[in-house]
Amino acid sequence: MERQLRMKKVITVIAVCLLIAVYIMIFLFSADDAAESSSLSVAVTRKLINLYYHFFSGNNNAVLTVPVVTDDAEAIVRKMAHFTEYMAVGFLSFGIAVIWMQRIKAGIVAVTLQVFLSAGLDEIHQYFVPGRYASFRDVLIDTAGGIAGIMMVFLMYKIRKRRR
Repeated sequence: MERQLRMKKVITVIAVCLLIAVYIMIFLFSADDAAESSSLSVAVTRKLINLYYHFFSGNNNAVLTVPVVTDDAEAIVRKMAHFTEYMAVGFLSFGIAVIWMQRIKAGIVAVTLQVFLSAGLDEIHQYFVPGRYASFRDVLIDTAGGIAGIMMVFLMYKIRKRRR
């Protein structure tokens, strides 16, 4: 019993540190002005397109350079970044909740609310950054990512519970 409690505490400390790191990363990305943010998105989009062509073109030695990144491709990468960041938030937060809370449904509601509120605050923060704007659609994308993270932990919890 003592060992289990110690393990719960260690996992919690690690998860909280990772969660803080994710929130700092989200804050720093949101603090970038429009030009910096766009430049990073274009660079990441180019890398992803190059990786795609490298692995799926059949020519693994090809070195491609993507001359133009379309607005659509960049928008998809931006939205996937939103989704992925908050999926990590949902995963880590709900992981902590599962470890310490007895009522799983209450944990799902609490973490979903946490994700929604933090996504909203992030968008409000972006509103005050030059060239950036707040988007309720991004809040919904972020929340969907958080719910995906919650569902990953929930499925892991159910599988583990069934094996016992």
